[in-house]
Amino acid sequence: MKAIAKITFALILSLSILISACEKDETIISTTNGTAPAVSVSASSIVLSSENAQQEAMHLNWESADYGFKAAVKYVVQMDKKGNNFAAPKEYGIDPGVLTQTFKVADLNNSLNLMGLAPGTASVVEFRVKAKVAETIAPVYSNVVELSVTPYPIIIVYPSVNVPGAQNGWNVKTDKVASVYDNKIYEGYVNFPDPSALIFKYNSGDIWYGWASSSNTASYAEGTFNTTGGNLFVPSAGYYLMKADFNANTWSAEKVTFGIVGDAVAGWEADTEMAYDATERVWKVTANFNAGPMKFRANHSWGLNYGDNKPANGFLKVNGENIQIPAAGNYTVVLDLSNPGNYRYTITKN
Repeated sequence: MKAIAKITFALILSLSILISACEKDETIISTTNGTAPAVSVSASSIVLSSENAQQEAMHLNWESADYGFKAAVKYVVQMDKKGNNFAAPKEYGIDPGVLTQTFKVADLNNSLNLMGLAPGTASVVEFRVKAKVAETIAPVYSNVVELSVTPYPIIIVYPSVNVPGAQNGWNVKTDKVASVYDNKIYEGYVNFPDPSALIFKYNSGDIWYGWASSSNTASYAEGTFNTTGGNLFVPSAGYYLMKADFNANTWSAEKVTFGIVGDAVAGWEADTEMAYDATERVWKVTANFNAGPMKFRANHSWGLNYGDNKPANGFLKVNGENIQIPAAGNYTVVLDLSNPGNYRYTITKN
């Protein structure tokens, strides 16, 4: 019986020592600080292009974090807009043992667009590497490196219907209207520059849609269509917002011009007129701007206006939020409505 007691006491003592040792080890680990990795970037400035989408855009390299003991370090690359202090960074987990991260053009561009960086405009982003070994140890962060990068817009290919006509030589690939919600309701912009070339039809594959009737007998700029009707037409040369509802077989064409209003120009009621460039298929204006908000609107009216919701990304929304001019100066502003469903703008300081 005494022998059993001695063995039991010895086991308890051994377990006590083991637990104590583990507690001491845990205490040591929880207070150990790692040495942060040092990171470098392969470029300081790049311009992304959709033509090179699958090529390498840039890469990061870093040294191993040092914790004073052999540790399985987990690395995470963080990216954020300069000035955000990594408050809500994009994060990229790295496989164990890997000390580099390569970004393809398309992947980096998608991240930049999701961050709200304006396509076609150079912006500065920051990178750093987070190193972590355990939940009980605070992560360490590398130095911060900067990259000036110009993203390109992500163009969404929406379901579309062609608008061939005399304005484009009956080419089914030139002008289109698109259904953003894929609900058979289409819209887009078409320019009719020649007053003697105002006829058109809607087209999808081998099916052509022409005039069935009109409720506007003076201009025929609205009405119904079917698959047996003659040509549709607009009343005069100009730039038109075209709409076609293939649920109700109705269509309309509204002639429009565009201007800019807001504190950044002459106020909210006096339009700074834009001119249409038929070669580039965009509206343009070069003028002196104040620092402040602006919007685009059609026909000197608030019935049709475009802004850019936050975070601003260079894509326009009907009745969207104000667009900010950051500082007073001479700017060239471009309004691009040529790709239906992907209406865009650029603001370039001269």
